Amino acid sequence: MFKLALCAGHGMNTAGKRCLKAIDKNETREWWLNARICEKLEKLLSLYQEIEIKRMDDTSGKTDVKLSTRTNTANKWGADLYLSVHHNAGIAGGEGGGIVAFTYTKTDSVTKAWQKEFYDELILETKLKGNRATPLATKNLAVLRDTAMPAVLLELGFMDSTKDTPIILTEEYADKCAKALANVIIKRAALKEKTAEIKTPVVKYQVYTAHDKWLPEVEGETDYAGIPGRAIQGLLVETNIGDIEYCVHLKNGKWLPWVKNREDYAGIYGRDIDCIRARLKDNSKYSVECRVATIGRNYYPWVRDNEDYAGVYGNRIDRVQIRLIEK
Repeated sequence: MFKLALCAGHGMNTAGKRCLKAIDKNETREWWLNARICEKLEKLLSLYQEIEIKRMDDTSGKTDVKLSTRTNTANKWGADLYLSVHHNAGIAGGEGGGIVAFTYTKTDSVTKAWQKEFYDELILETKLKGNRATPLATKNLAVLRDTAMPAVLLELGFMDSTKDTPIILTEEYADKCAKALANVIIKRAALKEKTAEIKTPVVKYQVYTAHDKWLPEVEGETDYAGIPGRAIQGLLVETNIGDIEYCVHLKNGKWLPWVKNREDYAGIYGRDIDCIRARLKDNSKYSVECRVATIGRNYYPWVRDNEDYAGVYGNRIDRVQIRLIEK
């Protein structure tokens, strides 16, 4: 069993640890950036056998856990690797930056190998090389000095850099960082994927009609969602094979933002819908298809994976069908 002590640096409200307001008006907190990558990494590694992950920080961000508590916890637990995720500062609005990987000033070849592989893989995925003279650096930091296992602290870009900050705020960048870290851990710890459960793919959906009512949930092509003659104003969709995203277009209006699973509904009460889109995220085996019928007319053709939209601008839809198909 490989034990990973994973640490999102600082706490949500640790003084000074945030993006520069002149670049990021929201002054996004460093802990949030750190924790987002840690959570994505945990999700990726959860697909593998023989690995156990323990967070050394407060996963709510409310408390900035003492460094001695973090290192003592990792040592007592017998962690095989201590990985501390941070974001840097010190450019004060300049253009420089990039990723830096730290180890303790006196360390062994195993720790140095972790450091180099993390850095190389991060640069390969993110391209955020920056202009640091020593991107593979050493420093006398508590989480590197007081840990009894290989320990690496990563600074994944600068929160006060005009170049780095817009990049590190994005979801795409966090995904790439998590993927890079997972790739290294999977390789060096020789992890094997869990045996995948054989699932029958299912998509379920329901609609809200113009008569102030959510209709019963429908599964796949077994039926349709809607009532002939009643305009649809809301849509909810979920599937058992990952995340599904969908959005709707309002008659005489615009496309509304994408929503995911049942986290929200797509639509606005009181506004009729004339078109819909749907797509599966990160699924290489299945596609999602949808079709709609407009009031007084039959179904339009099936459309797949957001390649097109289902419907016709200006014509209110009253029936929806959604299905999953193998690619």
